[in-house]
Amino acid sequence: MNMKRINYVALLSILLTEIAVAGMAKKSMPPVFSINQDAEKILQTYPLGSLEMQEVFAHHGGPDRKLILPNGNKGWLYAVGNEAGIPNIYILHFSGDGKVIDVFHKSLHYKNGHSALQYQFLQAITPELKITGPGPGE
Repeated sequence: MNMKRINYVALLSILLTEIAVAGMAKKSMPPVFSINQDAEKILQTYPLGSLEMQEVFAHHGGPDRKLILPNGNKGWLYAVGNEAGIPNIYILHFSGDGKVIDVFHKSLHYKNGHSALQYQFLQAITPELKITGPGPGE
């Protein structure tokens, strides 16, 4: 009787693992943060609301810093490259349930920063609109 239970638990574990892996394979992964990647493209295509902390950690690796954002949510900071002594900074903004809900970017060219939510919202309203250049006040 005990051997039957062990076989049942092992079979159930294998089945649940296969289901979890199949579910993860369907998710689109974001571009890798890199000095060679176009920040605007990363922000336009980052899948908001679908990636959880574990998936982000597996894809991007551990953050350079963990933050508590002004709204109390968690943020992970990634510093990439070094142009004129200033790195490209990406901050992932997590919701209370641990999903990425925005990505902030700041660099030498975008001193005021910009975000994935900003790009994706404006693209949805006017698809022909392409935001380029420095932020306001530059």
